[in-house]
Amino acid sequence: MDLPEGFHDEVIEAGENSFSPTDTIKSKVSTAPLKYGGASFKTNVLIQANPSKLIYKPSIGAAIFSFVFFAVGFGVLFFAILPIFKSNIETVSINWFLILFGLLFAGAGGFMFYIFYKPRVFDKQQGLYYTTYQFKLHKSRRQHSEDYLPLKSIIAIQIIGEHVQSDDGSYKSFELNLVLDDASRRNVVDHGNLKSIIKDAEMLSTFLNVPIWHAGSING
Repeated sequence: MDLPEGFHDEVIEAGENSFSPTDTIKSKVSTAPLKYGGASFKTNVLIQANPSKLIYKPSIGAAIFSFVFFAVGFGVLFFAILPIFKSNIETVSINWFLILFGLLFAGAGGFMFYIFYKPRVFDKQQGLYYTTYQFKLHKSRRQHSEDYLPLKSIIAIQIIGEHVQSDDGSYKSFELNLVLDDASRRNVVDHGNLKSIIKDAEMLSTFLNVPIWHAGSING
């Protein structure tokens, strides 16, 4: 199979040959990108909080990127409404374009903060992978939720490379997906740093004792 540039044969062989995955399920798993697009820079970093827990944290680049959007939007918004507090509101001409511009940028920055800082936790003590700001201790409240996934349902880690076309050019983005026992997938991260994706996949493979499945590079 064709692999994204940068994959190393020894890494692939180590990840694919050290386990014996169920071929029947593997043949049913899609190798198309689960989440088209993705960032051109590393958005998250996988760290080991303790022996039983892996956590994704936002990268410095993601934090700065989000802050720039929020700061620019807030600054423009502040500049647009400042005259209202300095003069009589009846005599002030309100620049609605600047207000809208500021709200959009500040809102985009806030949304990126929410996405990048959203918890992505692999917890062996709870037996769960969860992606929620408000973790629920009671099992009955965790059922039928997109925020909670039993670790035992994860059978492999999937890496997919994608060539993303944009108005500013093209770049490569790489998905790290969880493959589940029903042949469905769950996206974890999607960004442009291949070395980081491979390192994360190796950490998760060891932590969960599941194989790494590599898919080919897709032109977006």
